[in-house]
Amino acid sequence: MPADAETPLQTGLSDWAEELVPCGPLVQQLLPFAASLDVEPASKTAWWPALLLKLVPQLRSEPFLVVAVCGGTNTGKSLVTNALVGAEVSRSVPEAARTRHPVASLPPGMATRIDLAAVFPGFVPTAWKSQADPLRDDPENLLVWRERSGVAADEHGRQILLDTPDIDGTLQENRERAELIRDTADVIVAVLTEQKYNDAVVRDFFRAAAATGKPFVVVVNMVDWPRQREVIPGWIETFERETGSSPEAVFAVPHDAAAAAAGRLAFKRVAGGPADEAAADPLAVVAAADFDRLKLRSLRGAVETVLDEASGLPAWLATVEAAGRDWQEARRLLSSDARVELELPQPPSELVWDEIWDWLRPRRSGFDLAISRTYATLGRGLGWAAGRVGLLPTAARRREDFAGSERDALKLALGRFIERLDACCRANAAVERLFGPRLRTGDRAAWFADLERRQRALPLMSDDYRRQVRAELDRFADSRPDAVRWILTGLNVGAAVRPAVTVALWSAGAAAVPAAAATAGGLSALVHHVGDVVVGAAASLAGEGAISATVSGIKPLLDRLFAGWAVERGRILAETLQLVVLGDDLEEVDRRAAAGERPELPLLRRHLTRCRRLLAEGEVPR
Repeated sequence: MPADAETPLQTGLSDWAEELVPCGPLVQQLLPFAASLDVEPASKTAWWPALLLKLVPQLRSEPFLVVAVCGGTNTGKSLVTNALVGAEVSRSVPEAARTRHPVASLPPGMATRIDLAAVFPGFVPTAWKSQADPLRDDPENLLVWRERSGVAADEHGRQILLDTPDIDGTLQENRERAELIRDTADVIVAVLTEQKYNDAVVRDFFRAAAATGKPFVVVVNMVDWPRQREVIPGWIETFERETGSSPEAVFAVPHDAAAAAAGRLAFKRVAGGPADEAAADPLAVVAAADFDRLKLRSLRGAVETVLDEASGLPAWLATVEAAGRDWQEARRLLSSDARVELELPQPPSELVWDEIWDWLRPRRSGFDLAISRTYATLGRGLGWAAGRVGLLPTAARRREDFAGSERDALKLALGRFIERLDACCRANAAVERLFGPRLRTGDRAAWFADLERRQRALPLMSDDYRRQVRAELDRFADSRPDAVRWILTGLNVGAAVRPAVTVALWSAGAAAVPAAAATAGGLSALVHHVGDVVVGAAASLAGEGAISATVSGIKPLLDRLFAGWAVERGRILAETLQLVVLGDDLEEVDRRAAAGERPELPLLRRHLTRCRRLLAEGEVPR
């Protein structure tokens, strides 16, 4: 093999890193959207620690073995760790649950080569100062580390050995810290005793480690040797059956109080090799094993956990997508079945036309303006006289009539919307969860009162709409200066015949527009229809028919102006729906529907597909 050829381990690390390291940030980006869909928190799944605590951190670092010494209360974990390291790095005390923070024994120089915080997510690395460090009562998850020296440093140069808190103690934070280390580890040294080898909590802890394919070495501590030598195989058989583990080796440590006080333990190998092998211990077994095989076995187990179709990341993504589809259907249902059509009554047409004439006034000739004022005065007089005899309503009366008809139309639309939203709740569980309680307990009389209040507060011609009209007309003048000149010419020419136009009723067909829909949160479309607008003599509207019929581009302009006014009126209903009836829940539908369409989903699927191909093709050896 060429000197620079990659080993199977290097190939495996490179292949997995290419596909799995990008999955880390993609999953993190997806978390808030999954939470909005009420999907099971990713941190509660088996694949989460396999991906985020083990694969992503370790695939970005130099290869090493994380060997974790784990066990229940009073099993002697710290004593076993100190004996394996050859130094008292973790104080061994008789009281239970005293080791609060994991202690890492590192090969010389490793602390400067790797980022311990990245390799052990969730922990704050702290350099070892004394044996009391792991016993410190600190709310943070500390990782107390110390580099080895002497013989142990040479024999186990690529092993990080960790002592962990109790896995079954009364302190929840201790158990959680032990689980974090377990999930990061490559090899588990399970410290058992006669009392703890089949305890339920202990079984569950080690079963979770075995499920991800981690190699085990078992140490049965405090054994009455040699009397109990014959019963140890039965204990181990039960442990293997209950946890699904298959230990690389099993050691027994005779109970010897004097030797333990001096930090000396005699490891007796009882399985996985020659019995009573001299000078054997768990780290020696790990060191003698094929490093690449152990590391790849641990990584492959984590990858298989992530890829599991039933309980891995693919299943979680499928849950996110399915929940998203539910909300997409809810959004579709609301946008179709809850849609209401707001039919506004015929507006007083002078509202818009007066703004147009005000904009045109500075651009008109003196002759035209003089005649216009004359006929405007005459028109108002005729309109007043017609109103007095009942032939034509006054301007004030027309506006009052419109306001009353508009309120009726708005209330009718609100009532229809409530009925349709109630039907949507019955048809879709997602809609029911958000809006059902509000519909059943809401004060509907207050909703209608709010709608009327908003309608009365909005003037028929608001300042915002005036600005919109002038901006629209300015844009038209900038883009169509010739059309403006034609309009002004038409006004001058038409001035001589205004009496006939002004006195008569004129149907301004250009103002009959179906306005664009204003929406409440993008869902409940409110379609506004402005009927045919009839222009009366009192409005001084001479010339509109000629302008609309002869000047190219004027009709779309007039359509936009009348449509803009209609949309502003319809916004009264939209605001009541959004702010009073629906509240923030309408935006929540959009957010949840969009969560199932996130771009992270297909990207993660592609990475997982390529990972599965690596497994199937055997490119990453077992």
